[in-house]
Amino acid sequence: MSTSLSPEEEQKGAPKVLVVEDEMLIGMDLVMLLEEWGCSATGPVRTVASALSAVEAQRPDVAILDVNLGDGETSIPIAMELAESGIPFAFLTGYDPSRLDDGATALKAPFLRKPVNERELREVLSQLVPRSTTAG
Repeated sequence: MSTSLSPEEEQKGAPKVLVVEDEMLIGMDLVMLLEEWGCSATGPVRTVASALSAVEAQRPDVAILDVNLGDGETSIPIAMELAESGIPFAFLTGYDPSRLDDGATALKAPFLRKPVNERELREVLSQLVPRSTTAG
């Protein structure tokens, strides 16, 4: 399996991916994988405040959001800001999506399960990136 983006995606430039993950090792692995695929990854960002600042400062093309960020924080406020800004995103969780807060499921974003399956991540990104790079 190739680890690069399709020629169409490469022509549009490296997609900017924001990674929001409170577990540093998981976040760093995800960032490294995305960069191997030709993405420009920011993160891992660990808090709602840091993520909202990154969204404002860098305007990512797409975001991957861990649902539960620790210390009682969830990524729902980030997801709402992304949705309002027209930036596509996917949730990342170690939990069964059917057991999550209604706020997460109401946003109708794709869910990825931990540990991250590379094939599933690639499929989700390929669905989200074209929308984000042409929405401009």
